Amino acid sequence: MMIDIVNDKLVVVDDMGNMTVLEDESLETLYHSMKSILGDIIIDINIIEPVEDIYYYIVEKIYKMPDYTKWNDTEFKEKPKQKLLIAFNKFLYDEINRRTK
Repeated sequence: MMIDIVNDKLVVVDDMGNMTVLEDESLETLYHSMKSILGDIIIDINIIEPVEDIYYYIVEKIYKMPDYTKWNDTEFKEKPKQKLLIAFNKFLYDEINRRTK
């Protein structure tokens, strides 16, 4: 399974190459929030590696509190942005795997 972005929508691609648009408003909102914080977003299971718990916490809070306006106002430096991207990828893959089991 692979996750991709097509026309600014989250898409799940199965092993046969079939694409299914992920109809999940919460995950789509999270994606757009992370995009506004990080800029370009790469979704790739291969970049997932351990990062400090705070980054997973931030992604989870953005997911649970999408209307909290300060997330978009926060300036992150490049290294923390990379760690947030890793945490976002892990969160996204974990959420989708949990739903498809």
